Amino acid sequence: MYDYLKRMWSLIRAKMSRKKIVRYALLVTVVIVCFLALFIFQTQVNKKAQKKFRLATSYYHQAQNSKKREERLDKLKKAKTLYETILSNFLVKNKKEVLFYLGNCLYSLGEYEKASKVLKKFEGKYADDYFAPRAVIKLASSYEQSGSYKEAIRSYQELLERYPESSLAPQALLGLARCQQLQGNRDKALRAYEELLSRYPLSEKRGIAKAQIQRMKAEKSR
Repeated sequence: MYDYLKRMWSLIRAKMSRKKIVRYALLVTVVIVCFLALFIFQTQVNKKAQKKFRLATSYYHQAQNSKKREERLDKLKKAKTLYETILSNFLVKNKKEVLFYLGNCLYSLGEYEKASKVLKKFEGKYADDYFAPRAVIKLASSYEQSGSYKEAIRSYQELLERYPESSLAPQALLGLARCQQLQGNRDKALRAYEELLSRYPLSEKRGIAKAQIQRMKAEKSR
């Protein structure tokens, strides 16, 4: 290999003048220096982004553990600002985590329309991710909270179709029935509550579904 490279270099030298060789060497040197500078810059940017991400996630978890409403909201707002800064100013490898946590922050702050946009973006890009079922259920709930029942029903149905074994499936069925009920589709809502009882008999949501079925049947018999 060494002899081959040596012969190639000799051929290049024979075909090129000394001035051309110097120019070529300078060009290669400039390219290498630029590449190293870019690499160092990107490394520093990534470190800065990861530092902000860790701080934002720390605020997020502190908010989840806080029992004081004002403190909780303050932590969520700080986390939201940092996540938004990361998305707007950095190219990060863990974009899915940033989107997921930002969507949750927005939802918890009652900014449901913004939350749905962020979580929809997550759903479109990371449908096979571990966080996907939780993102979809939060997306559906965001739609529901903002009164967009048609979109909420679509998202709840999507979760049930794509992740039927998820621990969130009973919650999705409950949300589906609730939205159908709010739309005035009592028969569909009743079937969804009954499906919850039959498909997930051990779910903690069973009691809510059973109570709703009894109430709806009692109202119908009046």
